[in-house]
Amino acid sequence: MINKKHVKEILYLLNSVEELYFAEICNNIPEAHKGSINRTLQELYDFKMVSKREEGTAKLSKTFYSITDLGKESLKFYELEKEVETKYNITE
Repeated sequence: MINKKHVKEILYLLNSVEELYFAEICNNIPEAHKGSINRTLQELYDFKMVSKREEGTAKLSKTFYSITDLGKESLKFYELEKEVETKYNITE
């Protein structure tokens, strides 16, 4: 899951704030298609790496996302990856 496209950006983004709603996440990752972000968020939710809550009525609802403890733990993999790349001078 953590190697999927945009997962890293979404987790770091959610880790930097208390919560964001879908449009705010999309605005912060402009190179990603909204459908792709939506699928990724659903997968992150299914894997319990993010939580979500809905606010408003059925027609005017906003879904807010926040990172879970598991999501925060997953960020350690990205930090380890960066550390290894730096140590061994690996570039993409």
